[in-house]
Amino acid sequence: MVSYSIRDVRPGDEEQLGTAHVAIWKATYSGMMNDAKLDAMRPEHRIERWERIIAGLDDASARGIRTRCAVDVASSRIVGFATGGPPRDEKPPAATELWSLNVLPSHHGTGVATELMVDAIGHRIGSVYLWVAAGNDRAIAFYRKHRFGLDGTTRFDPDWDCLEARMVRA
Repeated sequence: MVSYSIRDVRPGDEEQLGTAHVAIWKATYSGMMNDAKLDAMRPEHRIERWERIIAGLDDASARGIRTRCAVDVASSRIVGFATGGPPRDEKPPAATELWSLNVLPSHHGTGVATELMVDAIGHRIGSVYLWVAAGNDRAIAFYRKHRFGLDGTTRFDPDWDCLEARMVRA
C-alpha cells in the first residue's frame, strides 16, 4: 500500500513539480490538445512557472486559492498537485472552482487524486465546478464518481487547441 502526504507546495518543490507537470501532461493529453505544443513542453518551462506560483503563494492564499501537492512517503517524490479556489470565470455556476488536478499515471487508482481534490477545494459547503479536456474520458469518469456532472457548457482553449467541458457538483 502506497502512503501519501498531502501538503502545501513550498519553496524547493519547483523542480519536482515542473518535472511531474510535464510527465503528467504528456501522458494524459496526447491527441486531446495541440501535440506540437505538448511535445515542446520541457520541465524547465514548468519549473519557471512553479517558481512564480510559489513566489505568489501568500497573495494567492489571501484570495482563497489553495495549491497542494501529494508526496509519496516512501520515495519523498511529488506525484501530483491540485489547485482550488474562487471561480475564474465571469459567470460561474458555483462558488468554488477546482482549477487543476494532476497525478502521475503510475499513481492512478491509489486514491491520491481524491485526497488531493478534497484538500484543494477544502470542505467547502456548496457547489463546485471544473473544466476538463473534452476527450479525457478517464478524468470525466473520475469526476462523475465524485458526483460531478457535465452541464453541457464547453469552451475552446486557443493556447492548447483544446475543447474543454464544464462539470458541476451541486
